[in-house]
Order: sequence, then C-alpha cells, then structure tokens
Amino acid sequence: MDQRLAELVEELTTSGEPRLEPGRMKELKKICKSSEEHLSHAFHLLVTRLQEEHAEMRFSAFQVVQELFARSHHFRTLLIANFQEFLELTVGIDHEQPLPPPKEVAQKLRKAAIRAVQDWHEKYGEAYKQLSLGYHFLKRNKKVDFQDVHARTVAERRREEERQKRLDNVYKEKVKRTEKEMEEMSQEIADTLTEMENCFQLL
Repeated sequence: MDQRLAELVEELTTSGEPRLEPGRMKELKKICKSSEEHLSHAFHLLVTRLQEEHAEMRFSAFQVVQELFARSHHFRTLLIANFQEFLELTVGIDHEQPLPPPKEVAQKLRKAAIRAVQDWHEKYGEAYKQLSLGYHFLKRNKKVDFQDVHARTVAERRREEERQKRLDNVYKEKVKRTEKEMEEMSQEIADTLTEMENCFQLL
C-alpha cells in the first residue's frame, strides 16, 4: 500500500496539470482514510514534494495537502506541527530561500497558500493554536496583507527592491563608463586636431 501511495503522490505532483486528476486523488484519499499510518506516510511524501526546486511540483503537492487538510484532523495536526516549514516552502517567508521557478507558478502557489492559511485560520484557528500563531506571524511579522490580491510578503518586496537596486547600479556603472569613454574620446579628438594643426603649420 505504501508503494501505491508513493506512486499516486508522484503521479499527482508530476503531471504538470493545473488541476489534480480526480481518479488518482480519490484513490489517494481512500488509502489515507484506511489508516493513520498511511496518512502519515502520505504527509511525509507530500513534504518531500514541497521541497522540490520546481514550483509546479510544489503547487500540485500543495493542492493535495489542501484536500487532505480539509478531511483529516490527524493530517492537520501533522501539518501544523511543521507549519513553519510549510510556510517557507509555499509562501516563501524565508528571504534566503525564495520559491523556485517558474515565476508565474510560484506566484500562484504563494497566493493560493496565503488564501488557504486565511481559510484554515477562520475554520480551525481556535482548535489549533499553532495555526493561529502562523496566521498572525504572517500578518504581523511578514506583513502579509490577506486582503491584498498580490499577497506579497516582506521577503518578496525586499527581493524586488534589491533587484531594482542592482539594476540601478548597473545603469549607473554604464553611465560612468560612457562618460569616461567620452572623455577619452574628447582627448583623442583634441590630440588629433593638435597634430593636424601642427601639420598645417609645417606646410
């Protein structure tokens, strides 16, 4: 059964499709429902998928997580016990570890994860303290505006600012280089004119 679980998780997260394949998802849920051991195994398989350096895989894994989170107290307990890692892998709260490419899918993942955290907080926040703490951590420490459709974290804004700063520096360097080249050219032109003038005087 564990082998089949692994196959299903792999198939669901590597299809490249924007939506989960219903048949496989149904089979996965059925296996998970049969025992907490299988559910725990599925959880660890999904965390491994969330660690992949590919946003599409992470997004598919996140969708499976959403499905199981809504159906199982045990799964919620497992996820919330590892909530910081989950946020790092789906929201990108760690400045040192941005979400992997493709960028468009990473943005979609971030928005979906933030929406999910908000929904989970509203539905389960009172029952799961760590979930509530995670929500407030995003809101207060990471300055995530849950009403903002772009739902950009501080880390994301900082990366954007740093990117802009790098572009500005590159531009400034180009301007400096161009000015220097023009100065050198001006000197060359002046020297050439002087030489020509001297030649005419000799004539």
